[in-house]
Amino acid sequence: MEGYCKVEKKNISNITSYSKKWTSKIQQQPLLSSYNTTKDVQLEVIRTPERHVELIKARVESIQEIIATYRTEMQRIYPRGRLSISRKHYQVDAMRNLFKDAYSLVSNASSKLLDLREEETLMLNNLRDADFQYEHKIANAQENRTKLQEKLKSIREKIARAEKECSRQQEIYRKSAMDIYQRCRRLEKERLDLIRETLIKFIKTAFSFENVSAQSQIYEALSSMLQNQQNTSEDLDFWARNYGVYDSTTSRSFVMNPTNDDHNERNSNETTSQKPKNSKKCETVDRTTTDIYVNELRIEHDEVEDDN
Repeated sequence: MEGYCKVEKKNISNITSYSKKWTSKIQQQPLLSSYNTTKDVQLEVIRTPERHVELIKARVESIQEIIATYRTEMQRIYPRGRLSISRKHYQVDAMRNLFKDAYSLVSNASSKLLDLREEETLMLNNLRDADFQYEHKIANAQENRTKLQEKLKSIREKIARAEKECSRQQEIYRKSAMDIYQRCRRLEKERLDLIRETLIKFIKTAFSFENVSAQSQIYEALSSMLQNQQNTSEDLDFWARNYGVYDSTTSRSFVMNPTNDDHNERNSNETTSQKPKNSKKCETVDRTTTDIYVNELRIEHDEVEDDN
């Protein structure tokens, strides 16, 4: 998630740089290659990504809040030890001790059974020696042999009881282990659910359609602005006025909207600002060819720079 935020922040930086760069380029274009309503809508479109940047910033801030919440929970679940830089689950020692205590009875019973079987093995070896002595009619061999047989019998009885005790303790351990496992399972479920819920929040923030309405508003505003503000006929009339070849009788914008005084005044002011008021019509016409040629060279130069 932190990596995703870094990518989005880089995207914000790139979009902002793009908007500033191309706003400057449009503003610096020669008047006769970018002008009037077309220039206005070009600038508006170039600046619009900055509105999209605000949506990205809001998304990044929301994701950072999700990250902070997740980190706080993980620090609670995996606290750092007093004398250690590593982290471990806050219940790991308790669960380990529960397993250790539960298994200790099984371990003791198994150890006792093992000792009895070793004692049985020793007694069998002694009994074989007694049988050897009995066969060779060594003194007291019979008495010694009888004692060993009784001890062996006693040991085997103890072994039988120890085996039953071992089985009983193993059954008790299984039940205890299942209880402990269920507790561990709940703890692990807590961790896995935290990851799941965090990822759901992340993808909802990063990839859901919550921002669609805001993006749709940006699109609708741009579309409406282009349809209502950009007027090719007015721009052509502006271009004609600038070259001194405007004819209201052939102007489509004048024919379609002869009372549009606001646009006419604007066109007149922009044209006047580019030329001396006392310039003669013949001088304007004489400069027309030269101006067109110069501006064509400028446009070609701009295109070459953009390609590079």
